[in-house]
Amino acid sequence: MNIAQLRDTIVSLLTASPELIGTYSLPDGTKIPAIYVVGQNGVPSEWKVDGLEVTMRQYPELLPTAGVGIVDVLQQWEVVIVQYNPDGKQIAQAMDRMVRRFPDATFRYTPGDDVAYERCRVVIPDREIRRQLR
Repeated sequence: MNIAQLRDTIVSLLTASPELIGTYSLPDGTKIPAIYVVGQNGVPSEWKVDGLEVTMRQYPELLPTAGVGIVDVLQQWEVVIVQYNPDGKQIAQAMDRMVRRFPDATFRYTPGDDVAYERCRVVIPDREIRRQLR
């Protein structure tokens, strides 16, 4: 799996009826879906979030295991779902959909309080067998 495939899968999963993904309001007034691939930079601070935000790392964590002529690589993709509306219930629905689509993922839920928003960190494993280079 690559980041484009992961993003497309999550977008189709969370935009099915009812749509769960919130919106970013950009400084020029444009509204776009609140899903962002975090690379060298995070979500721009001038973007306002409304509803459920989904971010994912551009690259997975790689955990290789050597074999005979091969490398068994466990890629771990990190996705973070944050509920910016304190009365919103979308995060529970989003977690339910993610559990049913990625049953081998690890879910770490953190409830919201007066300091931080409700969030869930999801680590999705993806195993690849690669030829060893010599």
